[in-house]
Amino acid sequence: MKQRKLLFPFFLMVLVPGLLLGLLSIFGFSQTLNRKLSDSFFHLLPSHHTFSKDIVIIDIDEQSIAKYADHPELGQWPWKRNIYPTLISYTKLITTPKITIIDILFTERSDYDEALVAANINLGEISHAANFRDGGIVIERKDEEDLSQKFNVPLPADIPFPRYENASFPIGEVGKTAPMIHVVNVIPDNDGILRRFAPFIRWKNKHFPTLAVQAFVLGGEYQTEWKDSRFWIQNNEVKREVPLGKDGLVRAYFYTEKELRNIPRYSAAGIIESLNQLNSSEVEDPEKLLVPPSIFENKIVLIGTSAAATHDDVVTPHGLFPGVIGQAVFASNLIEGHLLRELPEIYGIGFTLVILVIGVLVLFINQWHLLKNLYPILAISLFVGLFYSLYRMDVVLASSSFVVAFPISYLLGFAYLTYTEGKEKRKFNSILRNLVDPGVVSEALEDMESLKKGGEWEITAFFSDVAGFSSISEELSASDLARLLNEYLSAMTKILKSNSGTLDKYIGDAIVGIFGAPIQNHEHPRLACKTALEMLAELEVLRAQWIEKKDYTETARNMAFRIGLNCGPAKVGFMGTDSLASYTMMGDTVNLAARLEAAAKDYGVSILVSESIESVCKKEFHFRFLDWIRVKGKEAPVKIYSLVCLVSELSVQVIDAERMYEEGFQFYLNRNWEKAIDSFEKVSEIYGYEDVTSKLLIDRCKSLFKNPPTSGWDGVFTRTSK
Repeated sequence: MKQRKLLFPFFLMVLVPGLLLGLLSIFGFSQTLNRKLSDSFFHLLPSHHTFSKDIVIIDIDEQSIAKYADHPELGQWPWKRNIYPTLISYTKLITTPKITIIDILFTERSDYDEALVAANINLGEISHAANFRDGGIVIERKDEEDLSQKFNVPLPADIPFPRYENASFPIGEVGKTAPMIHVVNVIPDNDGILRRFAPFIRWKNKHFPTLAVQAFVLGGEYQTEWKDSRFWIQNNEVKREVPLGKDGLVRAYFYTEKELRNIPRYSAAGIIESLNQLNSSEVEDPEKLLVPPSIFENKIVLIGTSAAATHDDVVTPHGLFPGVIGQAVFASNLIEGHLLRELPEIYGIGFTLVILVIGVLVLFINQWHLLKNLYPILAISLFVGLFYSLYRMDVVLASSSFVVAFPISYLLGFAYLTYTEGKEKRKFNSILRNLVDPGVVSEALEDMESLKKGGEWEITAFFSDVAGFSSISEELSASDLARLLNEYLSAMTKILKSNSGTLDKYIGDAIVGIFGAPIQNHEHPRLACKTALEMLAELEVLRAQWIEKKDYTETARNMAFRIGLNCGPAKVGFMGTDSLASYTMMGDTVNLAARLEAAAKDYGVSILVSESIESVCKKEFHFRFLDWIRVKGKEAPVKIYSLVCLVSELSVQVIDAERMYEEGFQFYLNRNWEKAIDSFEKVSEIYGYEDVTSKLLIDRCKSLFKNPPTSGWDGVFTRTSK
């Protein structure tokens, strides 16, 4: 019976993801995905190798090309070839580098080739670049055939190194006198990112070393071994296994972006300037030159370009870099033994299938409910631990199978488990009760169609919004912002619901609520006012807790909100589709409440209400008259008030200040600007702090004094924004 019970879950959680993995592998997507995912993991995991200290670069950079663009001996790019012997000889002024490797092609004739020929003969230990390609017209050249014979490395034909149709060797005497030759071809993966390199390149069944190999063997004698599909290369000191893939390429360890940017690079312009200083006796001590020659002592010197005009850029896992940086990484990998071995994809698939089978047992056999929730964390931890352990051993586990299959498998299994146990309806019910008033849920379950049709009756619309929330969100991390919102919204929603309010929706930090629907309640204006004051008090408690804990930022700890209240007729009901509907409200009453919440900012008050609220609640709550306004989209003026406190909590100071404000407002209506300003200024004196509303009216009086209103002016202020 249990076996039958497990049959469909096994199909759902193991066979379906397994089929998906098979399709990804067949269509060739998995390999690219594996490498992209491993790049991401490498960025996140600690680096365990450092770039070789034996490699330095002479860089023909933007500064070099720009500085010598008008120089008679160099000119614009490409430079005349007599400069390269100068750069090479500079590295040998005092000491001798191990080898000089040129990452620039000299495959076309030039008037200055004899300078390179002389350098080849006299300076020695120089390796020139060759480039291979496919396509185009094959032109047989005698010198190329001679060079291929001279520099060919005898290797077994079954080693799967990349093969090319055409070759471009150094031209003429430059090639004939070249002490060494290396191939500079780089082969990006299908997604255009350079991650791998070939130790050797094949042309006409002959093999030629790449730059990395030449750096490893330093131009000397070396041996290779190919046995049981494993390849080794040995110089005078080290025998290095090269973990070739099926296409003859090996995965490179690309260190960190910071290390790549800090590879020792010396500008060609700096070397030329140093040589000029030395020749003119401007600087006598070579160690005080801009580029001391001693830095090249016993180093592998690469000569390459990074200037944009040279068009020698490659896309690495760390982004766009000059091609010579990519070559330097490959050379460092081979020299230091930092090569990565990519395990066959079957290992990743096998690990994933084991995890999926265990997942079936955890969900459908295990009775410990907590383990069902913890298993994804355990599985992911196991995968990350295995991946990192192998990575530390320079082995790369194919990760796409786990990353793709495990979430799909566990989600399918959990969905099926929920469905079979009948939890979906209870889960929906629970979520709905947390979002809206329980009365809505009850009525929805009893007569959903009636609620969908809705109705129109008198309600109080409630809108609240946190002041300056965008500034708060910029200061906090995503997790802290979510935690802050959860604390704030939970506390405020609890108060809303405890006063028979219905949560309409959250809009970011904003709360939209309904009082008086779906269960009609004639006390809805009073309950809305009570809710607003309780929320104000609760926010003070939250702020005190945040300050005591020194939680969040100072701006967040000083959070303030604005509330707009208005009562009147509105359309209410469930609106949406059969599968997705929410209880909400619409109409002019709702729109005005939203406008009042926005206007509260201008008047510097926390709770702004309409005259309709004030008229029915003034016996229990104290309201301060503020202004007559005309909101956007409406011609009829609205009298607005600030909800201050309960009548029982009213102080003499508040009464005196409000009396003075109303006196000033009367002067304002009578166009007696000076007396109005004088009265408004006294309001702040009575309060003992600057009253924002009075300041607003003072500024308005000053403006009207300079630009008097027309004869039909009624004192109503028209808001132009929502």
